[in-house]
Amino acid sequence: MSEQIMINSLEFSRGAEVLRGKISSGKLERLSDYLYSTQGPIEYELSGAVDPDGKSLLHLAIRGKLYLKCQRCLEKLEHDLDLVSDLLLIENEKQFPEITDESEGTDCILADTELNVLALLEEEIILKLPVSPRHDAACGVASFANSKNVQSVFATLAALKKSTK
Repeated sequence: MSEQIMINSLEFSRGAEVLRGKISSGKLERLSDYLYSTQGPIEYELSGAVDPDGKSLLHLAIRGKLYLKCQRCLEKLEHDLDLVSDLLLIENEKQFPEITDESEGTDCILADTELNVLALLEEEIILKLPVSPRHDAACGVASFANSKNVQSVFATLAALKKSTK
């Protein structure tokens, strides 16, 4: 990832700062493995806050359009991004088990003095992608398999077997 936006996550949160921007999906290297094409920008907004208990939070909203590879036909599949994540900042790794038990709707991440915002953005997108993206309706593979002009693979093998005898 050539572009980096670094923040001190605790200072950002405690200062209730806000960071907005747009980035091309092609700039997110790990995400590009899942994509059919890298067209279209991704918009994001990261805001800091402190909850009533004094815990530092990051609120991340991501919107855009991704073009994934359909796992049936390997063609372009349009996928709308509209993600919202609340991230609780943990200052000490020993706090993870006790805090995650009490806050089910919020994910926990380790506070960092040099948090790479674009890496966080990329990670959240990848975690929310469908495991096996496919078109809802019949796509290229289904229409190809239903074509009357297509001969069965097994028929072709049977013909080869007969010709070798």
